[in-house]
Amino acid sequence: MILTLMAAAVLLAGCESEGGAGGFVKEHQTGLIGAGIGAGIGALAGRAVGRNTSSTLIGAAVGGGIGYLLGNTQDKKRAERYDPATQTALTGTEWRVQRLNMPNPPTYRDMYLSFEPNSQLVTTQVLPDGKVIRAAETYRIAEDKLIINRPAEGNQPGYVVNANYAMKDGTLTITSPEFDATLQKVDHVPTQAQASRTPF
Repeated sequence: MILTLMAAAVLLAGCESEGGAGGFVKEHQTGLIGAGIGAGIGALAGRAVGRNTSSTLIGAAVGGGIGYLLGNTQDKKRAERYDPATQTALTGTEWRVQRLNMPNPPTYRDMYLSFEPNSQLVTTQVLPDGKVIRAAETYRIAEDKLIINRPAEGNQPGYVVNANYAMKDGTLTITSPEFDATLQKVDHVPTQAQASRTPF
């Protein structure tokens, strides 16, 4: 599920804000441009899976608004009314990826996830050559699920990824049938990964 979501995020990172729940800030205003497109954790997962599963949905009409629990009509309706300013246990936290288990994982020196206000999930990758790329997706928590999504944009399909998540003693685990990750909480993203950080 997470893999599918990551793949979708990578594919959809070029969307712009339309306001309302799940709206995206234009990438050129946030520094999330160029190589950042398709670099989100959900997009990486989606690209690795490359198909719809019980935890991932990819397609031209998928990903609008905020994500929802796949196969759950009631939660889809709740997502339509969701206030992106809702605070969650993850809001305002930052994490360093310790382990990323998926088919064909990306090559990177470091990877960080930042759960920003307004339901924005920012993935920051520091590549082996030191280049920093960032990508934004939306996230929502429903029950024990982390839902990541991105709407379709141009010829890039949208996606919704559902994954189980758990936090304990400064460790965040994200799991789905297709992907799993272990992350360690950090006080802030290190300086070398902040060069292109721009406020939303």
